[in-house]
Amino acid sequence: MNVQHLIDAIGALEAKDALPCKLTLEEWKTLAPYLSVRFLRAGEALMHEGDADRELFILADGELQVSTQGHVIATLLPGTVVGEGTFFSGEPRSATVIPSRPGVAWGLHWDKFDQLTRKQPKVAVDLVTGLAAVLAIRMREAVLVGQFT
Repeated sequence: MNVQHLIDAIGALEAKDALPCKLTLEEWKTLAPYLSVRFLRAGEALMHEGDADRELFILADGELQVSTQGHVIATLLPGTVVGEGTFFSGEPRSATVIPSRPGVAWGLHWDKFDQLTRKQPKVAVDLVTGLAAVLAIRMREAVLVGQFT
């Protein structure tokens, strides 16, 4: 799985909360060593509600079902981010995420992000800018549908 596949997935997604990260191919190549590849199996949870591991994922291929308290609240497609809330806050995860079909996600653990900020600050700032936009859009949507006050 190469980084170009991930870039294509991000660029093709038209969802409101798609990662609006405008990294160049060279910047993605700089970021790639800090990422881990996770091969997803349908039905095998990527993350569980209540867990506190500080890792976010960018879906490159497949489809994810996001559920909270046993109710599916969202379906995520390639190019979207999941796990960003716990990644930044360190608080327990608010949802369980399960692939509905096989796929691939690229993970960024907090420790690797910390290394990135020290060694490649411009790439880290560009990535955080995109992730902040995703958080802002999702918070606004949650307020509008009454899931967040």
